[in-house]
Amino acid sequence: MRDFFLLALLAHLVGDFVLQPAAINNRKEQGKVSGFLLHSLVVFLLTFLAVHWYGLLTALLYGLLVTAAHLLLDLGKYFAGRRVKPGTELFLFLTDQLFHLAVVFFSIYRFVPVAPDPGILGFYSQIFPGDAIPALAAGLPGAEEGLTRGLQVAVIYTAALFGGAILIQKILYWLTGKTSPADSRMGRAVGILERLILLTLVAAESLPALGFILAAKSIARYQELNNRDFAEYYLVGTLASFSLAFFTGLWLRTILKM
Repeated sequence: MRDFFLLALLAHLVGDFVLQPAAINNRKEQGKVSGFLLHSLVVFLLTFLAVHWYGLLTALLYGLLVTAAHLLLDLGKYFAGRRVKPGTELFLFLTDQLFHLAVVFFSIYRFVPVAPDPGILGFYSQIFPGDAIPALAAGLPGAEEGLTRGLQVAVIYTAALFGGAILIQKILYWLTGKTSPADSRMGRAVGILERLILLTLVAAESLPALGFILAAKSIARYQELNNRDFAEYYLVGTLASFSLAFFTGLWLRTILKM
């Protein structure tokens, strides 16, 4: 059940934060039905593909259940967002993600998958080289543990890099009352790369190198730091991004040592 949950969680993170382009998100914010339906279709396809190892019927029913709940939560978030103050967007975002997480987890108990479908694993073992899939299909010791650890790493990186970009944006707006600068797309890319490097360095126990990353980023923005408003915005964003990468890196390091 643990791997089933991790696969479904990874599908949610990819669908909500990686494969949700601005065009679809803007449609959702405008209340357009097409935006909600397109996003729900992506969520269903990702969820189905993620858990289809446990049987096609199980994946179909679970995907439909999770997608229906996801759609209802997105609609609830849209209507709730029209009534709340801008400063509460962070709370609304966190609450929405908490409910999504609960749906992904508790929906599993409707199916209680025991093990991956041997037939499906056997099919993939004929396509992909290596011993990982045959070992998993045969239930060899250590095969499932390796899959679990790989999924945990993927979930942590996806959540910290891409989910963290949205979280930090909400934190900045909550603390400063300002939207992202005009170059937000480039700034988002820099933030993702920054967290990728910092998280990996912390997980690898290369803490002294963290200072060089932060110093290089500050040098690149040196002239703009003379603007007090920008300096405050930049400092809050950098510290939030650093804190997220640092603590998730510690979490990842703990998992890798287990």
